Amino acid sequence: MIFGITGNFLKPEFFTISGAIYEKLTQSGHEFILSERMIQQDQKFRKYKVRVESLEEIADDLDVILAIGGDGTILSTVRTYGKTGIPILGIHIGRLGFLTQCTRHDYTEGIDDILSGNYAITERMLLKAVIENGKKHNLSYALNEIVIEHGLARILKIHVHVSGEFLNTYESDGMIFTTPTGSTAYSLSAGGPIISPDLDVITVTPICPHSLAARPIVIPPHETVSISFEEDQAGMSLTVDGQVRVPVDYSSKITLTRGEYRVKMISFPKRNNFFQTLRKKLGWSGNLR
Repeated sequence: MIFGITGNFLKPEFFTISGAIYEKLTQSGHEFILSERMIQQDQKFRKYKVRVESLEEIADDLDVILAIGGDGTILSTVRTYGKTGIPILGIHIGRLGFLTQCTRHDYTEGIDDILSGNYAITERMLLKAVIENGKKHNLSYALNEIVIEHGLARILKIHVHVSGEFLNTYESDGMIFTTPTGSTAYSLSAGGPIISPDLDVITVTPICPHSLAARPIVIPPHETVSISFEEDQAGMSLTVDGQVRVPVDYSSKITLTRGEYRVKMISFPKRNNFFQTLRKKLGWSGNLR
């Protein structure tokens, strides 16, 4: 098998873990591909006989992508490689880590499971955003969520239609449109529901709505969500997975649909499932009285 390594180069644990993975894979006859950026970041890899490619060239030959970091690393990896269909495994060295399947303590077990075929590939829905500003079009894909806000302490009035039917004009600090994968991210903090990542749905969650009656709503994945604005306000933007920000204004027309491709992610259902992750990450301890 051929493994590609990417991740958060700013964390010292990244090089410790990737070096150990290199030793393990090469000793068992498998290939390990590094990006040119990694070689530049840490000189110790120069002593290894490692195949070095640019980030663009790595994807064509890989069987698995290992993303070492936190959830932010997974999100950026999905943007870079998700469309290739290569399965991605997250190795967690961040904080919360809802998207990662291994940690710095058990990643060797994860590698062993992959090499022996004891793993599953799950496919995650993406949210596709098309922004029309006159003749200009901007296209983005989100694994977690699309957020519309302006960063100011003023209410936004946002019109939302679902497949041509008027849903509501939300008066709020902004709106979150999330996938099931993203239901445990920003939307959860804003009062949105937790949704199993095996489902395909789109959740519409207002951020601090002016009306208590404005509640999150879950809609089918085949629907088209159209967004427009009541009035122009300075600083409005659309943010993709908390990492890519696109300015929008009163004239912008935003359309959200389910992405036409899905992201493949490696999981180990025998030792780590979604409900176990919820209990661990959210501190659920049962009925304490």
